Amino acid sequence: MPKAFSEHEKEAIRTQMREKGKKLFEKHGLKKTSVDEVTEAVGISKGAFYLFYGSKEELFLEILEQIEKEIQTSILEFTLMPKADARKNVSAMLKGFLSTWDDYPLLKNFSKSDFDYLARKVPVKRIQQHVQSDTEFTNNFIKKIKREGIIVKVSPHVVSNLIKSLFFIGLHRQDLGEDAYEEAINVMIDLVAGYVVGE
Repeated sequence: MPKAFSEHEKEAIRTQMREKGKKLFEKHGLKKTSVDEVTEAVGISKGAFYLFYGSKEELFLEILEQIEKEIQTSILEFTLMPKADARKNVSAMLKGFLSTWDDYPLLKNFSKSDFDYLARKVPVKRIQQHVQSDTEFTNNFIKKIKREGIIVKVSPHVVSNLIKSLFFIGLHRQDLGEDAYEEAINVMIDLVAGYVVGE
């Protein structure tokens, strides 16, 4: 039976698990990284792992959400171009979101099969919490562009689905090839931006 940890130890271990887990997931991918590798890297027993997470997939999702929060914060702090029109500004924000996404190997290499695997392995309630956090980001994104004087011509629900659609294209970048993906995503970003501002 794993030993009891103090609150300080728990926080330190959880931080290490995220840091070491992130490196392992980047190196081996979600499916090929094992709980044993994570516990060995952190220096805890396998039993102790399950005091913190129900599975390696739940650890992966928490790491993913931590990265997403960093990206979302950078987008919400994005400075709009004063001389650009609404469509160009929204397009620049969305492009910034997706290019920042590419700065993280864990996200850039995240494929459709990884997404499907994660969705199967993580409890439904946990997935619902993740979806709720995505909705909160969309609402904050809309508030930001409205504060900048940009009129949003569609509902928050539609904006949320359009942003998710851009993400889903990214899941197929390996199928499309890098050049085709870049071309497609740039066109899609422009179309989404135009639709959001009613052009």
